Amino acid sequence: MAGQVGGQQVSREELRARGRYSLTIACLFLLILVGAGLGLPRRAIVVVPIVVAIVVSVREMRRLSRASAGAFTRFGPAVALGLSTVLLLGAITQAVFYVPQKQYEDCMTGANTSTAQSVCSQQRQRSLLGSLTEF
Repeated sequence: MAGQVGGQQVSREELRARGRYSLTIACLFLLILVGAGLGLPRRAIVVVPIVVAIVVSVREMRRLSRASAGAFTRFGPAVALGLSTVLLLGAITQAVFYVPQKQYEDCMTGANTSTAQSVCSQQRQRSLLGSLTEF
């Protein structure tokens, strides 16, 4: 036995598996964070680490449930899965509304005053509402 986690004795292999999972998820979320700062056409690449994070989280939850780990132990992967799902929905939403979002970003790039920024926001609202009525 290597140590105690949550009042239970945990083997060295189990601790290594949990550490690998934590490191993998941390790196994936760092990639997602960096990708979210890219411009809109390149921002689509962020879907790859999000999907990988979902797959890794599901695999970890399945591994923990087979090992009869407690609910507290499965909390981390469940949170990572939930966050990844929300991020994926956000990426899908940006893909669906690509044209209005791209126009807004281009407009905001050239907007140097608060008046120009408010005009960009108003144009975005009109174009988003127009996109919604097309469906």
